[in-house]
Amino acid sequence: MAAVASRSRLAVRGRFRRRRVPTAALSYALAVFFLIVFLFPFLYMFGTALKPNTEIYTWPPRVLPNNPVWTDFIAAWNGAHFSRYFLNSTVVAAVSVVTNVLFGSMAGYAFARLRFPGRNLMFLLVLATLMIPNAVLIVPLFLMMKDVPLTDPGGWLNTYQGIILPTAVTGFSIFLMRQFLAGLPMDLDEQAEIDGCNLFQTYWHVILPLSRPALAIIAVFTALTRWNDYTWPLVVANNPDLYTVQIGLAGFVHTHVAVWNLLMAGAVIAAVPMFVVYAVAQPYFAQSLSALGTGIKE
Repeated sequence: MAAVASRSRLAVRGRFRRRRVPTAALSYALAVFFLIVFLFPFLYMFGTALKPNTEIYTWPPRVLPNNPVWTDFIAAWNGAHFSRYFLNSTVVAAVSVVTNVLFGSMAGYAFARLRFPGRNLMFLLVLATLMIPNAVLIVPLFLMMKDVPLTDPGGWLNTYQGIILPTAVTGFSIFLMRQFLAGLPMDLDEQAEIDGCNLFQTYWHVILPLSRPALAIIAVFTALTRWNDYTWPLVVANNPDLYTVQIGLAGFVHTHVAVWNLLMAGAVIAAVPMFVVYAVAQPYFAQSLSALGTGIKE
C-alpha cells in the first residue's frame, strides 16, 4: 500500500510540474511582450534623435537610422539653452523633493502618531486636495503668487519661490507618510519617551530612519512630477531665464513644423536625469512596495 501511495504522489507531482511549465513559459512570454511595448517608444525616440534630416520622413519608417548623427544632441543642448533650463529644473525638483520629504513626513507623523482635536477633519481636508484637478488651481495660485504681502509689485511671479512653493508639500506626500507610519508599532514612541526623547527627537531619530521606503516613493514621484511639470512654470514665469526643461523642449515645436530630430534629442537629454534618480532610489523603491501599508513588524 505504501508503494502504491508513493507512486500516486509521484504521478500527481509530475502532472503538477507539467502544468507549471506552460504557465511559467506564458508568464515569461507576456513579461517580454510588455517589456517590448513599454521600451519601444524610448527606442524610437532615441533612434529619431540619431537620424539626419534625410531619414526622418522615410517610408516605411525605421526605428534606427542607417547613418546615425550624434551632433543632434549638441545642437539640441545649445539650441534650447539646456544648460540654463537644466539648472532651473534641477533647482525646482531638488528643493521640491526636500520640502515634500521633510514637511510631508512631519505632517504624516502628526496625523499617524499624535492625538489632537480636529485631527480626522484635517486629514479629510488633506484627502480632499487629492481630488481637485490641478487645472482648477492654476488661477487661484497665480493670484496668490501675484499678491504676496510685503513684496514688490508682481509678488513672486518670475521667481523660484513662485514656481516651487505651491507644491512644496502635497496631499499625496502627507497621505503616503500617514498610511506608512500608521503601520509602525506605537511601542517605538513609548520606548523613545522612556529614554527621554521629546516629540521631535522621536520623529527624527526613531521614526524617520524607519520610513526610508516611504520617503523613497515620495522622493521619486516628486522629482518625476516636478521635472516633467510644464503648465505651472509656464504660467508663473514669463522670463526665459526661469524656464524649465519641458518649456525648452516646446521651443522645438514651431507653428507649422516640428524639428523632430532635435526634439527627440532634447527629450532623451531630459529623460536621462530621471533614469538616474530611479536607478539610485530603486533599492528603497522596491522595498517600499512591499513594506507600504503593512509597516515594520520587527
